[in-house]
Amino acid sequence: MSNTGRALLGLAVATSLAAVACSDVSPLAPAADRLTPVASESQNLLGGLLGLLIAPVKRTTPLANDVSWSFHAGSGGGYTSNSSLGLTVSIPPGALSSTVKITVTALKGAPVAYRFEPHLEFSKDVYITQNLKGTSAGLLMSLLIKGAHFPGDVPAYTSSGLAIVDEVVPAVINNLLGGLLGTLTRTATFGVGHFTGWLVASGNESAM
Repeated sequence: MSNTGRALLGLAVATSLAAVACSDVSPLAPAADRLTPVASESQNLLGGLLGLLIAPVKRTTPLANDVSWSFHAGSGGGYTSNSSLGLTVSIPPGALSSTVKITVTALKGAPVAYRFEPHLEFSKDVYITQNLKGTSAGLLMSLLIKGAHFPGDVPAYTSSGLAIVDEVVPAVINNLLGGLLGTLTRTATFGVGHFTGWLVASGNESAM
């Protein structure tokens, strides 16, 4: 990623941390190009045919129930943030051609997984940012953080707890200092070209 790309992504992340939680009013997201490449064609083909296994990042306190909210996005972009879940979604201008109501559902349980409805294909990458506080992602694990797409309404898991996914995308880890005590905030941001279900994962994926 170029220095300019990193600067733009850093600006998007900084903006996301300043937003209010769960807002259905969607201020325009910062303009952004395709800063984070999606998985290669060969990766997607392999995932579609065989499925991929990867370890989900887990919340230290599992969600007892699904948590849902909605926001609107259109040709000018869109934005939503939920501080209690640590999630921010930033849709750049031009990613959508018309206005649509998007519903986000944080899925119950320990894995950090979300369902986005309706199914959408974007003209530009949409950026999902997850605050890693309160998750199993330690400093070393953060080096291997990725976004992973799961088919269907909820992810499927193996008996050993690995998630079965069909697409994996790279993530950028952001370490931000803030507050009077210089508290360190670590977030993971990854770009996606489509919705429905995405989870935060860590480690090297393997074919089934």
